[in-house]
Amino acid sequence: MRRRLRVINVEEGFEIEENYVPDIRKPAYMIVGIPDAGLVGEIATEYMIGKGLVQEYGQVFSRKYLPPILHVDDGVAKSPLRLYYGKDINVIVLHSWTALPVNSAYPLARFITDYAIRYGISSIISITGLPIPNRLDIDKPSAYWIANSKDLASSLSGLDNVQKFGQGYISGPYAPILYETAKKNIGNFAIVVESFLDIPDPEASAVALEIVGKYLGFTIDTSALLQEAEEIRSRIKGLMEQTKRELPTYSSGKPMTYA
Repeated sequence: MRRRLRVINVEEGFEIEENYVPDIRKPAYMIVGIPDAGLVGEIATEYMIGKGLVQEYGQVFSRKYLPPILHVDDGVAKSPLRLYYGKDINVIVLHSWTALPVNSAYPLARFITDYAIRYGISSIISITGLPIPNRLDIDKPSAYWIANSKDLASSLSGLDNVQKFGQGYISGPYAPILYETAKKNIGNFAIVVESFLDIPDPEASAVALEIVGKYLGFTIDTSALLQEAEEIRSRIKGLMEQTKRELPTYSSGKPMTYA
C-alpha cells in the first residue's frame, strides 16, 4: 500500500511520497545522480537501478523547482526525481531522470541534506564529470575526490585509483550539496571523473562506480556498462541535449568542475 508521508522541508517546496520506509542500518550511505557534465552521475545511478542493486521506494515532487515533466516507466507516469534503496548494500540512491533547472540547486541541496539527517545517513556520495578537451585521447579517465571537511578528506586519502582534487572550482548541482552538508555536519564527497562536457560518458561512469564499490565494500560489475557504451550514448542523447541547455546557467559558461 502506498504511504504518503508528511511534507519535508515545507519552506523548500518539496514533497516525498514513499511506498515504504527503508530499513537503514548504520553506517548508511546516499548516492546522488543528477544530470550534468557527461551525464556521469546520472548514468552511474541509472546503471545501479538497471542492475537491480537498488529498488524504487519513493518519488520527490515540487511544483516550484521541478520542470513540468514526468518520467514514464512501464506505462506509468512518475516524478523524474526518485528514491531507491538497496537492502543488501544498505544504500539510498537519489536519481533524476531529467535535467534540473538552476534555481533548484540550493533548495534541492538543503532538501537532500535534511533527508539524509532524517534517515541517519553517514555520508552522501556525489558523482560528476570533469570536462577535459582531450577526452577522446584517453582510454580510462582519471578520477578525483572533493570532500566537504578535513576529517573526511583524511579518510579518503587512502582510496585506490582516485586522487585528491587539489585546486580549482566546482559548480552546478553538486556544489550546493557540499556546502549545505558541511553546514549540518553530514559527510559529503564528490567523485569527479574526467569526461566529455556534452557527450554522455559511460566509461567515466564506470570508473566512478568502481570507486564507489571499493569505498562501500562491495563489487559493482561494470563490464556491461562498458560494452553497451554506444547504445547508452544513443539512448540518452535527448537527456544530454536537455542538460546542455542548463549547464551554462550554472557557471557563466565554465565547465561544472575545472582546475
